[in-house]
Amino acid sequence: MIKLKELLSVNEMTYNDGPTEKHQSKIDYPITLFEDFEISLMPYPENSSKQTIDELKELSLIEGDEDFVKEHDDVDGIFQKKHKELGLEFNRNEAKDLLRQSSKYIMKEKYKYNRPRPYQLAEFYNIDLNGFDLDSMKTPSYPSGHATQGYLLGKFYSNRHPDYRKEFMRLGEDIAESRIVAKAHFPSDKKAGIDLAEKLFDNLT
Repeated sequence: MIKLKELLSVNEMTYNDGPTEKHQSKIDYPITLFEDFEISLMPYPENSSKQTIDELKELSLIEGDEDFVKEHDDVDGIFQKKHKELGLEFNRNEAKDLLRQSSKYIMKEKYKYNRPRPYQLAEFYNIDLNGFDLDSMKTPSYPSGHATQGYLLGKFYSNRHPDYRKEFMRLGEDIAESRIVAKAHFPSDKKAGIDLAEKLFDNLT
């Protein structure tokens, strides 16, 4: 049984001590594609909350799919592949610029909240996640950057090619969900990432 003192201490747990030099450079990246706007995300559930523990248990029951996870790790690459399948032109520099500039907002929010990754809290609660380890998972958990960028590009290309909205939004959802399958994010991280994508899309110049 976990003691009250331990629950209080787990609420102070963070992913790390602050941005790395690489992550700080993303936070400092100049913005030309988005209007200046304030981001307001709901705070994530406390580390000791029933919701967090329930989400960890939910993650532990998900069957891993390494191929699905790795396929959806490269966000602009998989959108390029989808464009090719649909016979559409794809400007990879445009996509990369959207990803670079959206990363500024993602990183700011990640380090504002500095939420531990699921594996960190799963260890505390002795829950076996059996997740994956990718280089793109070396940031705080909240919000999910892949959910943000997957949905942002999904909405961006749906707006450009409305006849293929279903295909592009399905791809955005698959990118977001791949991080749940990887046990890299809490479901609440994914939801916050989608919310952030909506805000970013609405503030594109």
